[in-house]
Amino acid sequence: MLTGIQTLDAFELENQRVFLRTHLDVPVSKAGKVEDDAPIERLIQTIGELEKRGARVIVASRFRDPKGEQPGLPNEKAPSIEPVLVRLAELGKLEVHLPDSATSEALKKIIEGLRPGRVCCLPNLAGEDDTGPQADAFAHALLPHIDLYVADSLRPLAYSSATTTILPRLVDRRAAGPGLWAELSAFARLRSSIDSPRLLIWGGNSLKARSDELLALLPNFHRVALVGVAANTMVAALGGALGATSFESDFLAGARTLADKLGDKLVLPVDFAVGSDPRAQSSDIASASHVPEGKMALDLGPKSRELLTREIERAGAVVWSGTVGFYRNPEFSVGTRTVIDALSASSAFTVVVGDDSVASVRATRGDSPISIDCISDGGKSALALLLDKKLPGLEALRGTLT
Repeated sequence: MLTGIQTLDAFELENQRVFLRTHLDVPVSKAGKVEDDAPIERLIQTIGELEKRGARVIVASRFRDPKGEQPGLPNEKAPSIEPVLVRLAELGKLEVHLPDSATSEALKKIIEGLRPGRVCCLPNLAGEDDTGPQADAFAHALLPHIDLYVADSLRPLAYSSATTTILPRLVDRRAAGPGLWAELSAFARLRSSIDSPRLLIWGGNSLKARSDELLALLPNFHRVALVGVAANTMVAALGGALGATSFESDFLAGARTLADKLGDKLVLPVDFAVGSDPRAQSSDIASASHVPEGKMALDLGPKSRELLTREIERAGAVVWSGTVGFYRNPEFSVGTRTVIDALSASSAFTVVVGDDSVASVRATRGDSPISIDCISDGGKSALALLLDKKLPGLEALRGTLT
């Protein structure tokens, strides 16, 4: 996984123009306030490392694009990335310059004036020719402004674009930034047999939609603990009476087949915290085999939390993907907090992947310190690495020809 990829240590950076492809598609409130600082804080660390070695930094990212990082035509209505840059400037105590276009004459002047504490950020790539028929021309237009290409986020590397696959192949010098290298190292470790036994905590809103992925991952894990709606569906398929609980009624037969394939690796909840609806301000505890009529299973119950904690304590490596409960309601966030605390206390190598599970960690932990080895913003890219699939952007970073 790490073969053929260089780090910043391989290059002299003094006065070099570094194109830093990252991921800043963070949630922003209607009032323009950034609601998740984590990707920005990680970017600040990378900028600091680059500037300490004398580099001039040019940041590039997509922002609030309905298509995410997926290929497509430029979005003429793409919003400005400025709210994120305001927060970047505030947190990093930086002077951030935003040209009106990624290929304007102003860009060259801004880059010439860069120095420590002053960075350039390209306009929202979702509104540029980063994808579509002009992507190749866009990459070539950026090329004269770049001495070193650095990818520092895993998420964009799942897709082909001017700034993830074309540009790095045009640039002679390319590297993984510290953020990306840390994620790649974590997944390389998971793909090895260093840490054993390995536990997969698998949740989210659907068992059916991700069953093929779960089966593909199965050989790499010794235990699989289902949580969330995924667990609800499996419990219902195996005969549990779940009252008004949400589960996939059209996948009960498929869930039973999946249970047969999981065999004794499967770990299921034995009780739930239940309520009348996800907004309920009080909860009761019900057996997983019998949730009362009109009640919904909305979080793990105390026995299930204890069971899952023991599984984490016994593991040598733990991967968590998918939400545990309705964590945005404090009444049903205890299961999520239990998993976070157990992972933090564990001596195992611990990784959190998937947008929803990462969001639940950041929303639930509050100001409490956590000790999880890798909280990946990689999204689908992270899961692809776990499945040992190739990522177009990662192959481009290696210089592999397509």
